[in-house]
This record gives sequence, C-alpha cells and structure tokens, in this order.
Amino acid sequence: METKQGEGMRYEELQNSLRASILPAYMINGGESYLTVSALKMIEDALNISLKDFNVMKIGDDYTRGMSNIVESCEALPLMDSKRLIVVSDFVGKKNEAEKKIILKYLERPCMTTCIVFFSTAQSDFFSSFQDKVENIDCKSVSAGYLLNFLSEKLKNYNLSATNDVKQMICDYCNNSITKLDTQVDKLYFIKGDGKELTREDIENYIAKDLEYVIFDLTNAICNKDRERAILLVDDMIKNKEQPVTIVSIITNHFRRLFFIARSSSSSQELAKLLNVKEYAISKYRAQLKYFTQKELKRIYDLCVECDLNIKSGKMEGKTAVMYLLFSILK
Repeated sequence: METKQGEGMRYEELQNSLRASILPAYMINGGESYLTVSALKMIEDALNISLKDFNVMKIGDDYTRGMSNIVESCEALPLMDSKRLIVVSDFVGKKNEAEKKIILKYLERPCMTTCIVFFSTAQSDFFSSFQDKVENIDCKSVSAGYLLNFLSEKLKNYNLSATNDVKQMICDYCNNSITKLDTQVDKLYFIKGDGKELTREDIENYIAKDLEYVIFDLTNAICNKDRERAILLVDDMIKNKEQPVTIVSIITNHFRRLFFIARSSSSSQELAKLLNVKEYAISKYRAQLKYFTQKELKRIYDLCVECDLNIKSGKMEGKTAVMYLLFSILK
C-alpha cells in the first residue's frame, strides 16, 4: 500500500482523492471537529454502501474485544457491495505492544475490499503509533480561501449576505476555525432571520471573539504602543471571566512563539506544525516581528515568566499582575 508517510493529505484534497481511488486504510486523528466528522462522512459517501447493516461496522470506545477481532472483521468479504467499511473510533481495547503488532501486520497487506478508518476527534497516541501505515487526513485547518468559500456558501444557504470585509471579520473573530465559524453563522441566522445583510455591528454584537484573536489584538496594541487600547482589552477579558493567570499564560505563549519564529529559518508550514498553530497565525506572528528585536522579545518573555510566578506564588493579585506586566512591556 502506498502512503504519504510523514506527510498526510490535507482535508481539502480528500474529495478529489476519493474520486480517483479509495484506499484500504485512513486515519483521522484529531483536528477541528467539523473537519474530522466531515472527512469521515466523505469516505462513507464515496464507498456508497447499500447494505450498511452487513457491510458497515463502527467500533466505539465501549468495544471490549481486541485487535484480532477487528482484523477478522476487516478480512470478511462484503455482501452485495464492492466494499466494507470498518470505523475504529476512539478504540480503548487492549492498547499495548501486542495489539499494535496485530494491526501493523494487517496494514502491511490490508484487504482491498475493506476500508478501515481510525477515527478520533481528539489526538490518540495509540493511533499515532501506526500512522505511517495509513493515509493520514490532516484536519487541523483549511486555507483562508477555502474558509471564505465555505462561509459564502453557508450564508447563501441561509439567504444571508455580507460584504467581503464583513466576511473577513467573521473569519478573524472565529480565529479561522471552521468549527466555530459554522456554529456562529447558525447563531447569526437565528438572530437576524432570513434574507438579511450582516453588518460589522452584527459581528461585534453577536460573535464572541476567539481568545487567540483577542491576544493578537492586544499584542498589536502593544506593538503600536497603544496603552489605552491594551488596558481596555485586558479589562474586557477579565470582565468576560478570563482568569488573570490564563491571560498571562497566553501572552507568554504568544511571545515565546514570536521569539522562536524570529530565530527560525523554517517555512510557515513547518513552523505551523512545530508550534501547533494554523499557517494563518504564522503570517500574523511574522507581521509583528518588525516591532521587536530578539533581545526585546527575550526581555518580554522573561517578564511574562516572572509575572506568572508572582500570581501562582501569591506575591501579586491577578489583575494587578497583568497590568504590571502590561506596563513593564510598554515602557
């Protein structure tokens, strides 16, 4: 079986790949929940199985039997269909080396009339241990262009309209998460009703900004030495019940990533994988780098670590510590 070992297939490539051929083994292991569920449905639809009671088997986390039984199911021939589908979802079974060897042996020579899909919306370390033997579907994110097309189609289906600026604003507020965007547009439809045009005020009033977006907004204010804007954003986060220690932790991670990117020669795609963020975020990090030297980034990171310690040790009250950190960075 040929696989893209170590690479994986982007979610956006899956539909065309399935039209060309359906492989005997896939892995959907973590990522955006909308994308993981959608990817599994794409595979199910492509198989076009008519006798699902006989030819589809879904193994959940309550499955108590081992990998040998799963392999036996994979090797059974389909009844009146060309393919069988086995979905191993969040399998807990006997997760050990012996079980791993059983499935690895099967994946060396999989049954071509069965499609097995290892499926987990959250990252499973057990599944990761044999990912080089299957076709991995990368469901972490989609491109900005795909996201805007998805949004446009969803708005059209709801008979809603929006300018390109407003569409981009929705994507930004949702931090380019297709899962959040999907639910937030549903909410906008139920609030606004049929046949309406969405405005910037609608987005500001009805979509809660993703915390990571707020942090980018805050750090942009820091970059521009806009003290009033920075204080306002911190106040809003605390009013929205964000814990000061969480705010400091996210700011710390933000500047840690900035420092790492400043020192790295890796591509945006490589950095996104290393830092476990979307490629879109890397472009926003790079835009902020012009405001800081590496020495300044190191100073800010050290301040963040000190502030975090002061909160956790009780030396400073939470909001006071956040404001102290803010003023120390801005001086």
